[in-house]
Amino acid sequence: MAYKRVLSIGLSSELLDVLSEVRRVVEKAVRKFTDDEETVADMVTIFDEAVSNAMKHAYGGKEGPVKVALYVDPQKRKFVLRVYDRGSIPEGMRRDLSRYTVNVAEWLERGQVGGIGLHLIARLSDAVYWRKIKNGKYLQVEKRF
Repeated sequence: MAYKRVLSIGLSSELLDVLSEVRRVVEKAVRKFTDDEETVADMVTIFDEAVSNAMKHAYGGKEGPVKVALYVDPQKRKFVLRVYDRGSIPEGMRRDLSRYTVNVAEWLERGQVGGIGLHLIARLSDAVYWRKIKNGKYLQVEKRF
C-alpha cells in the first residue's frame, strides 16, 4: 500500500466542542497535498460529519473513544479517512455506502432524525463503506484530489 498516514487523532465521544480545533488540523493536513478549495472543503465536511456521527451514535449517548486516521496516496491522488469507534454497524445499514442517498425534501418533511450526514458524506466522496473489526467498526471514506 502506497498510502502514508498524515494524521492520527484520538478523541472522546463527549468532546464535540473540540471538533472546530480538529477541523483546522485536518484542513492543514489536506492543504499539504492539494490547494483545490473544493476538495479541502469537502474533506473537512466529510471529517466533521463522520466524526460527529461516531460521537453521537456509537455509544448511545455515553462516552467512548473515537479514533481518526487520515491517509494519502500522492501517486493516486487520493485521501482515505478512517473513523474508528467501538459501536456496531447500524442494523439494516449497507456496508457499502457509496450510493447511499436520502430524499432530502422527504426527509425534512417527515422530520426524520439521522441519516443525512451519511448522505452528505456519500455525495462528497468517491467511496464510503463500513468495516467490522475486532473491537467495533470503522467508516472508511475515499476522495480523489
